Formats: sequence, structure tokens, C-alpha cells
Amino acid sequence: MDADSRIRRNTRLTVIIGLALAIIFMIGAAIAAYILRENSIKDRSEQLSNLSLTLSEHAAQTMFSANTALQSLVDGVSSANIQSEKAYADFASKKDRFLSLQEKTSSNSIIDVATYIGRDGKVINFSRSYPPPPIDLSDRDYFQYLSTHNSSETFYSNPVRNKGNAKWVFYLAKRINNGAGEFLGVALIGVSAEVFSKFYERIGISLGEGSSLVLFKDDRTLLTRWPFVDDRIGKKVSGEALENAMKRPQLNGEVVMTDAPTSLRDNERVQRMIAFRSVSGYPLVIGVIATQELYLSSWKKSVYGILYTTILSLIFIAIGIKLLVNSYRKMVTNEHLANYDLLTGLPNRLLFTDRLQQILGLSKRSHSKFALVFIDLDNLKIINNKYGHLAGDDLLIEVSKRVQNCIRATDTVARLGGDEFVLLLPNIDSEESVLAIAEKIRAALAEPHIVNGQTIAGGASLGVAIYPEHGEDETTLTKNADKAMYHAKFHGRNRVQLFTEDL
Repeated sequence: MDADSRIRRNTRLTVIIGLALAIIFMIGAAIAAYILRENSIKDRSEQLSNLSLTLSEHAAQTMFSANTALQSLVDGVSSANIQSEKAYADFASKKDRFLSLQEKTSSNSIIDVATYIGRDGKVINFSRSYPPPPIDLSDRDYFQYLSTHNSSETFYSNPVRNKGNAKWVFYLAKRINNGAGEFLGVALIGVSAEVFSKFYERIGISLGEGSSLVLFKDDRTLLTRWPFVDDRIGKKVSGEALENAMKRPQLNGEVVMTDAPTSLRDNERVQRMIAFRSVSGYPLVIGVIATQELYLSSWKKSVYGILYTTILSLIFIAIGIKLLVNSYRKMVTNEHLANYDLLTGLPNRLLFTDRLQQILGLSKRSHSKFALVFIDLDNLKIINNKYGHLAGDDLLIEVSKRVQNCIRATDTVARLGGDEFVLLLPNIDSEESVLAIAEKIRAALAEPHIVNGQTIAGGASLGVAIYPEHGEDETTLTKNADKAMYHAKFHGRNRVQLFTEDL
């Protein structure tokens, strides 16, 4: 295989290996990105689930505190053993009741207002001012329900704008009865939706942009949320994810992935993860939401790092391949220049000597024969003098081609320099087969050559030495083949001469 073929073959091999490495790097980067994505989703899911538990416990504590305050209002009436509507109105309207109501709101920031309501739905006393302004709450859902249902359970109202300060409030209400179970009025604790939202805001900001926290009743009425959206408070929350979640017997913070339209964004499709959790002991549900931009934000940063690293690796691989190929080409070129004739591409004296030594050693071990044939052109000097050295170079190239066409693939032809060529024929059968090959070469070289458009007669003198008959070492064989060639040259030229002892 010539140098160019070796370079092309090994360059292709190197490029293929480099491409394989690049593909491995890219596959590795893709796998790493995928694993990081899954871990990012898993970590964020766990965070949302844990956060829903924290917010659920906070809501439970807040409702417990509000219910405790509410129950104290009812207990105050019960302890006074009030039996009539007038006695209830007299009890609830006193200034010390106002101070007690005011104390309850001031001691708990989440409580917006504490109120006593009469049987007719009008405010008897509340924590904002004393005496209270005329306020009629008979149209409120809590009053309409409790005035017609003799229940000791707390009623959780839909959020409304407080008639006192126009802020969003949802109410915890209890029915007040006399000893006979007759309806006297309603005790009321208002919980500020905006204060709730401000608490959620502190958590949401730490969670990151794209998050939202919601609190709604189990009938899906939105009580409060962050970010606070004024016109959404009190509306029914809908959506495929919530509908499916509400069908389960218990919401325990399981995280779901969805891109279903959301009513909180005008039915826009948003890829997000949601954790819903029931507030234990209360008809409330917590929702923690993170959009895809949020839960994949850290992953995207990591992917950029992987992408940059992969690109740099691919660049280094490309540079490495280029340097390796260039280095290999230079090495092969230098090796070729050191071992091959620059003009004809044939092995030079150095490489031929190495091959002769190898064949000599192999023949000694296998007891086989090989032949050494020296070839000297008969008219190169004449052509150089008459037509110039470029014409002589063309002749040498043509000679190398003709000789190679006459020998086997296992044979070696080399140019020793000038007009001298040498042929190495391993594994020969007899002198006759060697002489037949030599004669074939002589005849081929005797054919006319075309030089600068002129037909020039060819010709060469060939000397043949056979191992081991004509020498058992490199020096002897070379000397005897050379001697046979000179004998042919000085005894008529254009002939083949086998070495004999009497030359």
C-alpha cells in the first residue's frame, strides 16, 4: 500500500473514531441532561409537596386560632345565660364587649374583624368602632344559612368585600342560641384574604417567579391567593387537574403535571406542576403551583453548562483529530521520503536493504530460494545529455512502471539511484523461472520509449544471483548480482546474465 493510500485509510479511521467519540460525548450529554431534568422535576415535586404540607398546617393553625376566638364569643353569650333577643342585644352592645372584640383582633393579625350580629342580621357590635355604624348583613351566606339551620358547626363563608373597609374577607360564623335552642343571632370572625396573601407572598418569592399559592374551600371557591388577583377572589376555581384531584377521597400533596387550561389565567394552557392538599379538620384546600419555567429553571442552567462543556469537548476532539491527522501525515510523508524514491515511488536502497535482510532470514529458516536481480539502463545518460534531465526522469518513471507490470505482488523492485534498479524475487522454484522473469523484464524495457515526442530505443542490462547457490549472505549476493549485471553491460548490453564463478 502506497503512502497516499495509507494516509487516506488511516485518516478515515481517525475521523471515524473522532466522530464516534463526538457521538459518545453528545449521547452522554443528552443522558446527563435527561437525568438532571428528571432529578430537577423530582426535587421540585418534593419541594411543592412539602410546602403544601407546611401551608396546610399554617392554615389549620390559623383556622384553629380564629375558631378559638369565635368560640369565645359564643361562650360569652352562653355564660351570661341569655334567653331573649333583647337580653342578647343588651349584652352584645355593651362597650366592654367592644373592647373584648377589639382585643381579639389586635392579638391576631390574621383576624380582620370580630362581630356580634342580631337576629335581624344587623350588626350589634364589632371591633372596628363603637358604637358601630348601621350595617345590615342579613344578605350574607353565613347569616342566611345559620338563621335557618340549627347547627353548632362553624360556617365558612365565601369571601366578600367588608362593608366596613371594602377589603376582601372570608368569615367564620357560629349560630347563637338561647337555652331553648332558639336563634338569637350570629357571632362572626372575619379573616383577611389580603393578609393571608401577604404571608403567601413571602413564601412564593423565595420559591421563585412562576409560582403561585392558593387557598380555596372544598367547594372550589377561591378564598385567597398569591399573586393576589382581586377579580378572582370569591370565584369558583376550575380546571382539569383540580377536577381530577377533588374526586379523590383525600388530597395529600401528591404532585400532578398538567398543561390543561387554567381559569386563573383566562383558560390559557400552561405546563405546570401542582400539589393539592386538604387542610386537616377544615373544609379548605391548599394548592401550590409551579410553572415549567420555574421547575426547570435550575435544570436549564445546568443544561447550558453541559452544552458549553460538550461544545468545548467537540472542539477539542476536532482540533485533536486535525493535529493527529496532520502529525500522522507528516510522519508517513517523512517515513515515505526516508524509504521510497521520490521520483518513481519505488523503495529506495534503505528499505530494499531491510527487505533483503528479512527475506534472507526467512529463506534460511524455511530453506527456500530467492533471487536478486540488478538492472542498469543502457541509454539514460544519452537521453539526459540530448533531451535534458526532465526527459530522463520521465524515462525512469516509465521504466519503474514496466518492471512492476512484469513481477508478482510478493516481489520487490527498488531504485538504488541514477539508472540502477534492483529486483528481489522470493520463493523461486528454479533458475529457469528467474531467468524467465528477467527476460520478460528485459523485453519490456527494450520496447521503444517516447521522449519529448521522439521515439527512443530502450534497453537494460540485468544481472541475476540466486540464494544460496551464489551467496549465503547479503554482501556476497549483492556483489555477485552486481558483477553479473556489469558482465552483461560490457558484453553487448540489453541482455540477462546469470552469475557464474567464471565471470
